[in-house]
Amino acid sequence: MANENITDYDYRFVDSDTGLQGAISELKLKIAEGNTLLAVDCEGNSLSREGALTIITVATEEKVYIFDVQKLGQATFSSGLGAILEDESRKKLMFDCRQDSDALWHQFKVKLSGVLDVQLLEVIYRRENPSASTTNTANTAQSSSNNKRGGRRNRRSQRTDEIEKIYGFGRCVELYLQDEKLIKIKDKGKRLLEKDKELWTKRPLTDDLIQYCVVDTMAMFRLYNKMKNVNGGEQARLRVASDKYVDLYRGKTERSFDGYEKNAYLPLDIIPDKGTLDFPAANTVCTCCDRWFPHEEFSLTQLRNGEQKCRVCKEIKRLEDVQQNREDQWARDAQAALDYVCIPDGMSEYAWFCGHEPWEI
Repeated sequence: MANENITDYDYRFVDSDTGLQGAISELKLKIAEGNTLLAVDCEGNSLSREGALTIITVATEEKVYIFDVQKLGQATFSSGLGAILEDESRKKLMFDCRQDSDALWHQFKVKLSGVLDVQLLEVIYRRENPSASTTNTANTAQSSSNNKRGGRRNRRSQRTDEIEKIYGFGRCVELYLQDEKLIKIKDKGKRLLEKDKELWTKRPLTDDLIQYCVVDTMAMFRLYNKMKNVNGGEQARLRVASDKYVDLYRGKTERSFDGYEKNAYLPLDIIPDKGTLDFPAANTVCTCCDRWFPHEEFSLTQLRNGEQKCRVCKEIKRLEDVQQNREDQWARDAQAALDYVCIPDGMSEYAWFCGHEPWEI
């Protein structure tokens, strides 16, 4: 299927064995021409090791290939695409590769490699260009916490100002590309998916979702080209961080799927510190996210009680407590309102709430 005014990009929807062979041949020829950069994105219902992976989109800078995994099954990857995705030397742009990697491995035994994650690149870029985001609200969760101790940062556990938000793909398109057409396509697709959670399993795939797939890959090239030269180039550090991101969910024996695992904060010790490609030695587990960190990540009280929470998990717990307090207050207010209801003389509480006395039924 060629371009039919769906987007400005050439694309091919692949849902047959013949089409699959042709698409893989085209991809291999393009890769053989030189150092071709790819962009990859997976879609599905509750995408993860447990949710269905139904679409995988692989793009060069010239053409987009949308593979119908729901129809083609394992053949999608045994055709040669799996080898491309597993090739460490073949650079692949992705945006938050964690769920994609988890699904590819646990459903299809494809071990994703060679990823450059644009979500992580944006964090590196934002650190060096804080004014790049005009709505750079609360990069940190509690930036004032450090000042309460007079600026003391003796332990990692006190450095709460280093907790960083991660941005979604749509927000990055808005902030850095400011392309109204792309934003409109993303917003429309998002609204459709919010209305129908099963949309990625329905066929034929609508033109709106095809546009969504095309934009999700082609816009990655533009975001990457805008940010890739931060600090004169951060390829090595980005590669190390992306390798950790790829395995963050995939490497877990079991997943919790809770707020401690899935949240809007950058996990700690994913991006190496500036000037290094290493991470501090980890010897103590966080009891919430089950990740290992240096001993100093945790307060002495936490260690004493055996209830270690890394700084990200502490923030998640704080937000949960705030929400719970709100809900408790709403319940108290509602009960107080009921307690002060003035029931007319001669009317029972039952009649007041039900509109009739029990014997009047």
